[in-house]
Amino acid sequence: MSFGPDSRRAIRWYFALAVVAACSPDSSPTVTGVAASPATPAANVGGVPNASATAALAAVRAGNAQAIAAAPALVPPGVPLAPFIEARLYAISNVAMHDALNAIVPRFERYAESGAVDPGANPTAAVLTAARDAIVGAAPGSQAGTDAWYAVQMSTLSGATGVAEGVGVGERAAAAILTRRASDGTAGGGVAPYTPGSSPGDYQFTFPFNTPGFDFFGTGGFADGSIWGATVTPFVVSSTAQFRAALPYGTASNATAVLTAQYSRDFNEVVALGCTGCAARTTEQTEIGLFWVESSPAGWNRIARIVADQRNLDAWESARMFALLQMGEFDAYATNLESKYFFNFWRPVTAVELASTDGNPGTMTVANWQVLAFPTPPVPDYPSAHAAAGGSAAAIIETLVPGHGKRISTTSTSLPGVTRTFATVGDAAQENAISRIYVGFHFRHAVDIGLSQGRQVGTYLAGNALRRIR
Repeated sequence: MSFGPDSRRAIRWYFALAVVAACSPDSSPTVTGVAASPATPAANVGGVPNASATAALAAVRAGNAQAIAAAPALVPPGVPLAPFIEARLYAISNVAMHDALNAIVPRFERYAESGAVDPGANPTAAVLTAARDAIVGAAPGSQAGTDAWYAVQMSTLSGATGVAEGVGVGERAAAAILTRRASDGTAGGGVAPYTPGSSPGDYQFTFPFNTPGFDFFGTGGFADGSIWGATVTPFVVSSTAQFRAALPYGTASNATAVLTAQYSRDFNEVVALGCTGCAARTTEQTEIGLFWVESSPAGWNRIARIVADQRNLDAWESARMFALLQMGEFDAYATNLESKYFFNFWRPVTAVELASTDGNPGTMTVANWQVLAFPTPPVPDYPSAHAAAGGSAAAIIETLVPGHGKRISTTSTSLPGVTRTFATVGDAAQENAISRIYVGFHFRHAVDIGLSQGRQVGTYLAGNALRRIR
């Protein structure tokens, strides 16, 4: 999609209004939280000497961080970065690094690269080159910064053996994943004309996306990713409809869904807890809401790095976790957007405004009701994509590191200076999901089903991709 001057001004205006950078990645490659420094792998990892294995792990972490630093280049200046677009970059770059390592010492299935194994290749050179080529290929606008990063990283390999061979492995790994994803249906950003329904419960454009500056197609407003779920190719799940959510509130139409007792409870809960200045919302609930507003792909990447350090994962294990995590983020968003635009359920801010028309005596319009984290993202409510992203990430991490018993402390770019601690990754995913009620974005049913949907996606990926071969 192309953005004209008026459209860009409107989008920049929206971005400036946002309470926090809801869709922006972590601007710093530094990972905060517990055990942020690279772990030291055991000697002779898969036959690779300890020093080389340690260097390879540092390269995996550096490439992982560089992808996050490069993400803003995916969109024009001032245009918000949708998390489902962001996740694609992270998936491609981390898969490239994973495939490069396993083309040298094959411990896990490769995803795209299938060439002959080259045990003499330098794993650090392979990882760094795979990351560089994949990042630049997926985000061309990041080339200057990524090339500078690559030059610094490669300068540490002066005098090392197998560097040329490692570069060749990395180039092949990046080329393979970029070729495989070249026609994955993401080129247009999933944006197309969208016409809202007219029944109670049907999604309507939300402010400011229902203003002239956002009416790109002459339909009255802007709905993001409206055809993403119908057109993109997932990384691992068989189709975006494989884990389609059940009917909202178990009824055949949105008009009947808004008449249910469960909807009434959800409506009144978000009205009481999700608005600016809501007296019923506690200080901690406000903190939870704003803490989790940040980008899910970047935020869950941070948590995965913490867990990888706590479990002393080596380069191969770390690269596999990061690759599965980000493929899971992408597939969870694609699956979720397919469900969102299949059901087209309205957002709380619309439901509050139009409560007098829904036919439900248990709901009522509240004058001047505004969400805590303005603005509401321009996509339908059901199910929650944010909850799905967290559910997928948690399921993948839990599967790869079963029985992880260490507490996880992490930070957030959307609420700097605050650290939250969780007994389990699952607890973090649950809090991430419920946070969307506290900022006014979702009904409880949407976050519950979104979390469940994401867990289905993540469990499927962890069992069907990049499996251990030795």
